[in-house]
Amino acid sequence: MKKNAQKWFLIAAFMLVGFLITLQFKSVGSDYSFITIKTMSDLQNAVKREQDEINQIISLIEAQEEKLRNYEAAIASDGSIQEILVQDIENMKIHSGFYDLEGPGVMVLLSDSDRDLYEGEDPNNVIVHDADVLRIINDLKIAGAEALSINGQRVLSTSEIQCAGATITINQFTYAQPFVIKAIGNYDLLNAAIKAPNTYAWELKEVFGLRVESHVSERVRIPRYHGQRQLQYVSVKEGE
Repeated sequence: MKKNAQKWFLIAAFMLVGFLITLQFKSVGSDYSFITIKTMSDLQNAVKREQDEINQIISLIEAQEEKLRNYEAAIASDGSIQEILVQDIENMKIHSGFYDLEGPGVMVLLSDSDRDLYEGEDPNNVIVHDADVLRIINDLKIAGAEALSINGQRVLSTSEIQCAGATITINQFTYAQPFVIKAIGNYDLLNAAIKAPNTYAWELKEVFGLRVESHVSERVRIPRYHGQRQLQYVSVKEGE
């Protein structure tokens, strides 16, 4: 009788332990949810953007340190930094969009995908968003772009790029697809920022099926900054 009691006690104990383990697995499992490829990609891109911003800040610090050394050298040689200041003003005008620019670079064509959606897929996966354009612009800057434009609008540090449906607004001008990004600089490096495997543009094309094309040219023309005006709707034909 005593052995039977012990036997039933052990069985009950094992059943209780099994129940508690199952309950624990359910509790742990409820804390997790499925993560889509798009979500993982967005998280990776967010980390990449932060790293790029840190690298840009480091580059700015190094540029300012170089400028300070130039000032010190000019003062030591002839006691004047007038020529350096004049050149600095000219460089500021160039980077502030005062002049039309022309030089070697790339032209990037970006538009929505025309593929069919997979079952249950988010339609946003096949649409170009302002974040996509901004990321490509940042990648081109990191690759050494000296000047940039989107559909003929000069891109400055103060330019805002906003998505509205199938259109993008930049400098308060709204443009329909395709979005044409132009960049002046070393076209080999700029082209690699678009076409090299695992770049953001490559991912948009190969993973999500968006239309992304890049072409190099010896003569890429980027207009000067015309200022922000009243909101207009402008349609740009492909290739312009």
